[in-house]
Amino acid sequence: MCLRPCVRSSRALPLRKPTPLAPKLHPATGLPLSRTRGQHLLHNQGVIYKIVEAADIQASDAVYEVGCGTGELTMRLLPLARKVYTVDTELRMVEETKSRAQSGGFQNLEALVGDALRVPMPRRFDVCVSNLPYKISAPIIFRLLRRISEGHPWRAAVLMLQREFADRLLSDPGEKGFSRLALNVRLFAKAVRLFDVKPGSFIPSPEIHSTVIRLEPRVPAPEVDFNEWDALIRVIFSRRRKTLRAQFKKLSTLAMLEQNYKMWCSLSGTKPSAIPFPELVSSVLKEESMLRERAFAMDLDDLHLLLKAFNRRGIHFASVHQGAAEAEDLDFATSGSGGVGSFPQLTSDFLYP
Repeated sequence: MCLRPCVRSSRALPLRKPTPLAPKLHPATGLPLSRTRGQHLLHNQGVIYKIVEAADIQASDAVYEVGCGTGELTMRLLPLARKVYTVDTELRMVEETKSRAQSGGFQNLEALVGDALRVPMPRRFDVCVSNLPYKISAPIIFRLLRRISEGHPWRAAVLMLQREFADRLLSDPGEKGFSRLALNVRLFAKAVRLFDVKPGSFIPSPEIHSTVIRLEPRVPAPEVDFNEWDALIRVIFSRRRKTLRAQFKKLSTLAMLEQNYKMWCSLSGTKPSAIPFPELVSSVLKEESMLRERAFAMDLDDLHLLLKAFNRRGIHFASVHQGAAEAEDLDFATSGSGGVGSFPQLTSDFLYP
């Protein structure tokens, strides 16, 4: 019997184009919300009340908020504070928040359109209260910590964070999640977990849980330059389970430190050491008995002593030129534009309260 081979048809059914999903709309304003931009707006009034209560805002306080959204949290802050500063990348969000404030008869709102990582913080504020966009949580917290080291501390910060991120931020030395950010927070502030927030409290609902924390600056503030400290922590946490002896044998690290050392010697009129630079670095570790220490298991006191020991020998981790961070903010403040969209010249009360 002759069997005919099975021949597949070359003609295939056309693929149906996927139906585009309609954007999630905010129920009160009708504004479309984007998950890809991290627009998960808090709408649970009970959670908002607990956040405001934890902030303990006084009538004389200036409050800084990152990401106003449609103004749910902002409208709770306005009747309590002397001034509320807020910034959001979305023009439509800022306009909606301004409109709600005007309808409520509030004149103490200063709202800007722009990138919160590029728009300078207010020169003075007492409390930071924010449902932070998760993608910028770490850099915003670093900016808050830097403000403490610059001598213009705030009193408290109540922040909504991704739960996994909050777990790492609150981890202890030696734990798996202990990181550079957790160490910096421990040096400059006291961090407390307040409560968790379920996904259903947001529109649209994110796929993760959230956590609200409270930060309070340490008093007195530690006598350490934030840029110098953070540069040290960045170096030793790049391979946090390696010994410090191994960390400081890395060629790129030695090259960076030697360049800073030569610049410091030139500016201070100090004669460079006669011994090779790698041996100079190793001698500091040996004198402090830290050759075998590992970054993830070191406490604040040990790291502070190590930084002072390096600085005494003229070895610096950040650029020896001062004011780099301030110059960056000043350049942007006088440019009149940047971030997402554009916004007016920053000569308002946002910069000069």
